[in-house]
Amino acid sequence: MLSVGKKVYVPGYGAGNIDKIEDKKVDDIIRKYVGLSLLLDNIYLLIPTTKLEDYRIRPITCRGDFEEKLAILKEKPQAIEKKWSKRYRLNNEKISEGSMFNMLEVIRDLHFLKENSLLPPGEHKILSRVENLICSEIALIYDISLAEAKVKLEQFV
Repeated sequence: MLSVGKKVYVPGYGAGNIDKIEDKKVDDIIRKYVGLSLLLDNIYLLIPTTKLEDYRIRPITCRGDFEEKLAILKEKPQAIEKKWSKRYRLNNEKISEGSMFNMLEVIRDLHFLKENSLLPPGEHKILSRVENLICSEIALIYDISLAEAKVKLEQFV
């Protein structure tokens, strides 16, 4: 259940806090809305509770689970799709799912390609985007700034 002060992750937007839950009247209809302050790009979302499932909002990962999932960054990629266009699509699908494990898998695979000078420019953008999304969640997990979260992530990659 969502409540004020809860830390959540919104796929495609990053992590943030629930600021308020309020009733608003729009077109003579009173609806309940959830207000989310997201860390990335200072985005504020006001989402009707009837549409929350569409956003696939989930609680942020707890510290213990996150540290377990970080182990994937140290593993060697098993199989990376050879065609960059298919890999691009698959990585975007993993990111849009919002699963911490899948996003860390994307970071691992793209860093492997980057280290071997095989990362196309379009995938540099995906790598940067997924790192920012993960960093927003790290910032809330450890209660640190985004810059500190970036440094923490770089320690594991």
